[in-house]
Amino acid sequence: MVKELTKSWLRRGENLVLGLPPVVGYVGALVGSTLQVLWTAQSPMPPLPQDKLRWPLPAPPSPPDWLDDPILGYWLEAPAPSSLAVQLADHFAFSRGNARLAVSDQRVAVVYPTHLFEAKPSSVFTTFAEIPRGAVRLETPVVGASLPVKPVVRLTFADGSRLDLRHP
Repeated sequence: MVKELTKSWLRRGENLVLGLPPVVGYVGALVGSTLQVLWTAQSPMPPLPQDKLRWPLPAPPSPPDWLDDPILGYWLEAPAPSSLAVQLADHFAFSRGNARLAVSDQRVAVVYPTHLFEAKPSSVFTTFAEIPRGAVRLETPVVGASLPVKPVVRLTFADGSRLDLRHP
């Protein structure tokens, strides 16, 4: 994944900071004051063929213990549906494990393998939800209520929203 992103996704003069493989799991969310255990995309999504979902449903979590449910791969907290973290979470909720996180020193984005959209792809990755790197703080805290504690990748956005991804 890192080698492919470095070769095919980075622009000239750009350096890869983080390239994650797909994280399989649902998105849980607390947006405004609404808890939504199965977050669904709020914005238009790319034309991706969707198979029937075969994952079991998660148990209703509370924000601190979402990591205890292995079927949740992401946790979103945002003041409003228009928040930056929601743009990325929409893709992770929609893609059913096909979208990945890519972070460079210049941008943060969701990338999909282009072959999912084109029969003969001209590039390896197709980029969506690109956000300037200066609007995002990247951390890898250890969180969760049970032992062993689990690492996550945390994206905190300038607008106060946050997206946690289960570290693969």
